[in-house]
Amino acid sequence: MLTFLVSACTSLGAPVVLTASFDPHVASFINESGSARISGQAFVRRNSGKLLRAVGTDVFLVPRTPYADERIAAIYGDYKQQRWGVWMPDADPLYEQYMRKTIASSGGSFSFNHVADGEYYVVAMIHLPSDYSFHEFPVIERVSVQGGESVRLVMRGY
Repeated sequence: MLTFLVSACTSLGAPVVLTASFDPHVASFINESGSARISGQAFVRRNSGKLLRAVGTDVFLVPRTPYADERIAAIYGDYKQQRWGVWMPDADPLYEQYMRKTIASSGGSFSFNHVADGEYYVVAMIHLPSDYSFHEFPVIERVSVQGGESVRLVMRGY
């Protein structure tokens, strides 16, 4: 489920050493009810021009904390797609409890309602078609909610 988001583990590269620890108090704003809505669409365009959408896949709303910043920087670097070969330690078990999750529609649309003011990461999983196995990879956007204003995203993975 959150393999890429919380682990991103492959056999390549040296293990990442995190310096921040997860603090539930800092992430607690994810559980507050606000008046904003974060919505959007998530997709990537293949070299052939074909669009791959986040159809029926998980989309996560992650509160921006020092722990999340460090994990996401290690996994994604300066890009909006996962870097391959990153070996992350297992996430703190509480980390997943301080996220919200929804499922993308058949058109790749998603929404989170009643979002409180704060800084967040939105991580959408994109399904890669394969005849042999099931593959998903994440695309990510950073978003700020201020003054209860709703935010609309177009997540393209670049």
